[in-house]
Amino acid sequence: MIRAIFPLPVFLLPGGYTKLRIFEPRYLSMVGDALKRDQGFVLCRHIDDAYLNVPKEGVYVRIVDFSQDCTGQLLIDVFAKHRVSIDKPYMDKQNLRHAHIDIIETPIWHYQSTQSSHFTSQMGEMLSKVFSQHPEIDELYREKHFEDPVWVASRWLELLPMKDAEKHKLKSSVNFEQVVSFLHTILNKPQ
Repeated sequence: MIRAIFPLPVFLLPGGYTKLRIFEPRYLSMVGDALKRDQGFVLCRHIDDAYLNVPKEGVYVRIVDFSQDCTGQLLIDVFAKHRVSIDKPYMDKQNLRHAHIDIIETPIWHYQSTQSSHFTSQMGEMLSKVFSQHPEIDELYREKHFEDPVWVASRWLELLPMKDAEKHKLKSSVNFEQVVSFLHTILNKPQ
């Protein structure tokens, strides 16, 4: 299928939500089209040395809500449904990128419930506290899965203030234990 591509410095994984401010005419058009057709678009990072600055992978998002900020700019809440592969990007007359996309069926990390540890459940409890301390994050998430270690690890990677390249490196890690180990080191640092 062909979908619009929206390169942004936003790190989002399946199951995640984020709020986007839309102000450029081409992206306002993209949002209008997505709402009219009841379909989503692809969020991805901007890659300087890739064709049209489009990487090979992104996340397919759906608009779940919209509003305006105090200046009248459009705000949309999006939900990341799937990781997708991106192929054959092109630009339309409005300079809006589009590409062929395919859903990536394999899970982001291979995880088995036998890998659960005290820390994986502790990560969920810590994340739940973060959500309760930040109502703007809590309200954004229509569904919360604090008992699911992969969902919890994904949300931590989205929220932690670290370089995008580091987040993408961890996302690319096939070994979920490496991700958990990294999060354990970060989340248990003495304050």
